[in-house]
Amino acid sequence: MDFADLNTATSVILLLVGLGVFLLGFKFLGDSIEKLSASKLRALFNKAAGNRFAGVGIGALATAIVQSSSVTTVMVVGFVNAGVMTLMQAAAVIMGANIGTTITGWLVWLNDFNVMTYVMLLTLVGLVMTMVSKSNKVNTAGILVASLGLVFVGLEIMSGSMAGFAENESIKNALQAVTNPILLLLIGMGITAVVQSSSAVTSVLIVMAQSGLIVGGGGNGILFVVMGTNIGTCITAVISSVGANTNAKRACLYHLLFNVIGTLIFLPFIWGFSGFYEDVLMKWFGKPTTCITFFHTAFNVICTAIYLPFIKYLVKLTEIIIPDGKKKKKNIQSEGFMDKRLLLTPSLAIGQLVKQTTYMAGIAMKSLNAAVESLVTRDDDKIDGVKQDVAKVNELSKEITDYLIEVSAKDISLSDEKLVNILHKDNIDIVRIADIADNITGYTVKSIEGSVIFSDTVKRDIVKLMNLINEQYELVVQIVENNDIVQLKQSDEIENEIDSDKKRLLDEHIQRMVRGECNAENNSLFVSLVSNLERVGDHLSIMAHSVEDLA
Repeated sequence: MDFADLNTATSVILLLVGLGVFLLGFKFLGDSIEKLSASKLRALFNKAAGNRFAGVGIGALATAIVQSSSVTTVMVVGFVNAGVMTLMQAAAVIMGANIGTTITGWLVWLNDFNVMTYVMLLTLVGLVMTMVSKSNKVNTAGILVASLGLVFVGLEIMSGSMAGFAENESIKNALQAVTNPILLLLIGMGITAVVQSSSAVTSVLIVMAQSGLIVGGGGNGILFVVMGTNIGTCITAVISSVGANTNAKRACLYHLLFNVIGTLIFLPFIWGFSGFYEDVLMKWFGKPTTCITFFHTAFNVICTAIYLPFIKYLVKLTEIIIPDGKKKKKNIQSEGFMDKRLLLTPSLAIGQLVKQTTYMAGIAMKSLNAAVESLVTRDDDKIDGVKQDVAKVNELSKEITDYLIEVSAKDISLSDEKLVNILHKDNIDIVRIADIADNITGYTVKSIEGSVIFSDTVKRDIVKLMNLINEQYELVVQIVENNDIVQLKQSDEIENEIDSDKKRLLDEHIQRMVRGECNAENNSLFVSLVSNLERVGDHLSIMAHSVEDLA
């Protein structure tokens, strides 16, 4: 097709088609990178507790991976809402996200070097990779390569559509007619709020510049639109904060303040120095596309550099604007790590599910310890607390299962699929431990009603067995959370010791029965108790060995 002969209607259609292909390419590109680096992405966010510079770097790198500062910010809001990231940590990551999102503009800038014909071939190369290989990783890599090619196909279509606009004097005049900086800022904000991607809008602006279309009457006009896109992209995070807790809303407000205050800092300078674009940027770089791309990156980098020393004061400002409300009773999910916002990046959602699962295991073990203590001391005051914890575990189990199903519906990597299956199984084992705690409360009631009393020796043996089980539990948490197969040997040693203790306790009990030191009521209750505690060790051992499936 001769792009120069395009009419306005066709140009608009081609622009929309090109934008659609461009965004689709970036969507697949981000998904592919995330699938290939799922565990690394989880580890990356787990390091967000470091210093503010590390947080900025993590935000920038994570955004470069998922290809959207909005997605990163929404994830951060989810982390803050789940209580696994502080507001200070979130602020640093959000600033980094604004820097990371500018990578898209630099990819579009490559169009200046006439590499389109060759780069678009990546679409075919990636397709061939997915067709000839049966390897899951190679297929994902093929989609990544094809997606990158698709990004440039979309760029080429958008570039071609601009030829039609460039020939239309009415459109050229309309683009140059709006010269008021505030209005240009609002246009950038409005379009980005609709598209929900500052990268996409900035990319279109760069493509327009490549075709000679002048926005905002020339000069600094285009820069006001670019600053507007930075504010407009906050709309996604604003929407995501609905229903979130106070700190999550503050994280969203920080994102908005970062861009608004940054714009207010730049606005007087750009407005007052009318020759900045022509006399500085064009003199430095010579091409409008490089000027726009550089300014987009410089804006976010400079704002971050200005903000970093004052980050705690800006966080304090968000606390003043959004004060603590009346404390509401927490539900189970708010105490854990699950948040629907994290589903935007399934690998991170799964990482949080691992923590949620070990959190639930902690509640189950707490109920078990309380139940055993209640039985040994013949004190039924703890029974209600045990029952509440058991109910809490069952409710959490349902929430985790529902969340796992939602994650499974996403396009996740093979390793993440295995981890989801492991978490389903771990969920069952933890519920079984809580059920055992519930069973033991029944033994306590029978013990009190039947005047069953354990000797001091038996009590010490039960306490020793529980200490072994608790030691095994602490080890299992480390193995599951860190995928630490090395510690499996130590876990197996403890499990063998638990099995040996069970056998010893039952043998000694039989000897006491033969000597007539135990009655029938003691016999049934003691055997059931020891057998149940040994089963707890089995469930913990199964959880520990589940990580072998990830190897």
